[in-house]
Amino acid sequence: MKQSTIAAIATAPGESGISIVRISGQRSLAVLREIFRDSQGRKRQHFAARHLYLGYVLGKDEQILDQVLVTYMPGPYSYTGEDIVEINSHGGAFVTREILALVLQQGITLAEPGEFTQRAFLNGKLDLMQAEAVIDLIQAKSKAALQQAGRHLRGELSYRVAAMRELVVGLLAQAAASIDFPEHDVPQLSAQQMQTGIEKALADINILLSTSFAGRVLREGLQVAIVGRPNVGKSSLLNALVGKQRAIVTDVAGTTRDIIEEFFSINGIPIKLLDTAGLRQTEDPVEKIGVALAEETMLDADLVLVVLDQGQPLSVEDRRILGDSGIGRRFVVLNKCDLSSQLTVADLDLLQGENIFRVSALSEAGLAELRTAIAEIVMQGVVQLESPFVANVRQEHLLREAAAPQQVFLPNISD
Repeated sequence: MKQSTIAAIATAPGESGISIVRISGQRSLAVLREIFRDSQGRKRQHFAARHLYLGYVLGKDEQILDQVLVTYMPGPYSYTGEDIVEINSHGGAFVTREILALVLQQGITLAEPGEFTQRAFLNGKLDLMQAEAVIDLIQAKSKAALQQAGRHLRGELSYRVAAMRELVVGLLAQAAASIDFPEHDVPQLSAQQMQTGIEKALADINILLSTSFAGRVLREGLQVAIVGRPNVGKSSLLNALVGKQRAIVTDVAGTTRDIIEEFFSINGIPIKLLDTAGLRQTEDPVEKIGVALAEETMLDADLVLVVLDQGQPLSVEDRRILGDSGIGRRFVVLNKCDLSSQLTVADLDLLQGENIFRVSALSEAGLAELRTAIAEIVMQGVVQLESPFVANVRQEHLLREAAAPQQVFLPNISD
């Protein structure tokens, strides 16, 4: 099926030193010949592959739009596998849009988001895991995430999956051949050989599945929810951890209504802090929505920091929050450690066995220990950055689907 020629601005919106308009498809070179003039003002018919040419883009009225550098990359040796032209212009937003509009006036189709990478996938330049790695690379929030996306783009995860597939397909082919062609003396696959092969495939799948948490942390950051009743210092703790005034801090209960997100990094791994509304019973309809969001965030987080004010005995709300946040990982953060503790014996009994950190969001006392503990949770899953990780839910789901029939089959192998 013949595809249309597409074009789009390939650089980020806004003003910059350079912007790029990319064209991909059979008519790319024809468009370049039509709108480009060399430094002498002449049309050019021949463009050597992967050479830069200095000249001008002319509008319909033959007026110069901009001085540009252009490159022609014939398929299949290009990103999309098709003929590609890239027009490097000065990075003004208006001039870049004008060049794109001129290209589209030649009967070229505006590319959909991700369509260049889609064509690379359809034309066999990238497999699906590599195509997903392009997005991960663009959206990487840390050096570690960037490195991992680069490994996947190079095909390291694809090679691992291909090797597992080759093992299983080889076992099936050998078993089928020995059954279907007994007269040809095809070597019989013993039950022991089949068992060993399936166990090897399952072990390889489980190794990859064990990296799914680490892969998500690298891509999205460890989700850390800061929860507690109003005025215990949740927003102050967020500001102290990220090292800047990100959340509004007041003495008025219910100041935080929405989820405030902020990233910081530990050992190159992104941490996504989520400051939530104070958890309490309220009749304010807006605050009710904020409380509901806070409760949902608490349940979905990888780690919950339950903030308590040690300058006061535990309240009914504190006890309820401790009960509701008991599922999954949590740290109990006793804020205002610079004040004398007013926690009762009963309060301390309730907190026995908890991971407790005494901090002062104001003076930053105890924050180093809290950061170290968060780092330990992060590094539990991210221990071998040189190995490929499962990058997303789709990959994890397919690996589990691949493992399921083998797990059913394995106990039933017999001679």
